[in-house]
Amino acid sequence: MAKPEDTVKLIIGKELKIRFKSLCVQAETDMSSVAKELIAAWCQEQEHKQAGQKGS
Repeated sequence: MAKPEDTVKLIIGKELKIRFKSLCVQAETDMSSVAKELIAAWCQEQEHKQAGQKGS
């Protein structure tokens, strides 16, 4: 049975990571939660674009 969650390795600059982590702490959230939301939004946007292209 597959695990419900998996790992994604992301390589970003140290300065960006520090900014991201700091802002997550200020927002009282964690980096994984924010990344999941951003990735889900991006996937939805891409799927919407693809659906629009198929309908053209």
